[in-house]
Amino acid sequence: MVEATPFGGRALDQVRTMSAFAPEQPQDGGGLETRGPVLLMPPPLPPKKPHLWLQRIWLVVFVLFCLEVGIILAALPWTGIWTNNSLLLGYPQVREFLMQNFVRGLVSGLGLVDIWMGVAEAVRYREGPGP
Repeated sequence: MVEATPFGGRALDQVRTMSAFAPEQPQDGGGLETRGPVLLMPPPLPPKKPHLWLQRIWLVVFVLFCLEVGIILAALPWTGIWTNNSLLLGYPQVREFLMQNFVRGLVSGLGLVDIWMGVAEAVRYREGPGP
């Protein structure tokens, strides 16, 4: 006797289907016949490790960027470039605000924090176990 399956195919009563979810696998295919596709799960792939040289280059670029921006931010508010800025000639109120010592200190503080971030990242860097 033939009966319809929910997927539109037909299966015989005597035929068993094989699934990867079955707890036991047949040893010699003893009586198991497959009709149609069989669901098999591929083995999981091992996690990909980023290349060691890529991590090192990223660390060097990040540390150099943090140090450069930090030094510029820490020193720039106390130089003549900050006080004699031609971009601010049309905005005297903004220029006066930027000349305040607390604004200069705030910008310098951000520079010091940026330097600290770069140095802390360089000190904290650890390489994983080798291949």
